[in-house]
Amino acid sequence: MRVELIVALIAGAVALASAAGTIWSSMRNAERSNGNAKAIEQIRIANEQARSAAQRRQEISRFSEPLARAAYDLQSRFYNILNQGLISVYLVQGNIREKSYIIENTTFLIAQYLCWTELARQEIQFIDLGEASKTRALLRLQDRIYSLWGTDAQPAVLRIFAGEQRAIGEALIQTTARGPECMGYGLFLKTFAKGVDPVIDAVRDDVMSLDTRLAQAISRLTNLQHALIELLDLLDPDSLRFPKDRRSKA
Repeated sequence: MRVELIVALIAGAVALASAAGTIWSSMRNAERSNGNAKAIEQIRIANEQARSAAQRRQEISRFSEPLARAAYDLQSRFYNILNQGLISVYLVQGNIREKSYIIENTTFLIAQYLCWTELARQEIQFIDLGEASKTRALLRLQDRIYSLWGTDAQPAVLRIFAGEQRAIGEALIQTTARGPECMGYGLFLKTFAKGVDPVIDAVRDDVMSLDTRLAQAISRLTNLQHALIELLDLLDPDSLRFPKDRRSKA
């Protein structure tokens, strides 16, 4: 075989080997590039999910936390009425200031709970609590509490019909920089003096009548207080915000 041919064959083989190496290297680089792209995409998706979860937690807490606080405050007032003699001490035997406070503040605590319930109802998509089953449990419990307020199976003291519950809740909603929320006690006193809102006046009159009609209200208050405790157990199951020993059933 001529030397020129041998040299040509060797050169061709080297060229083929070089080309193969180049192709293999390009494939490896492409694989690495694709792998890096996939990794980057996975990181991006994970970051978006983390941001979405954080935003969701903020949305949930915006309504669930004040709803839990309103439930806690109201059940505590009912417990004090049922077990601590609050009506006898402050409404029957109290001075003018004490009587006024019990009437106005109890009316406010009822209205405040109904307000946050109405806000939660309007924004229920934000209170999924992370699980559909808990959302359903919340809705069922809210419906039960609505029924306990409005039932005519008990004496009419502190009976609030469903439409009235919503009307009271809507009346206390105010728009702030953070969005809709319930007004505070001070603004309530300035806004809803007697004669301003007939539905709130009816609740106020019923609270005032507890000095002589408490026995007629005991069954409704007891059922409501128990249901509010169950609502707290749903919204704060680990008792992180509201101590377990401060939410006993009457």
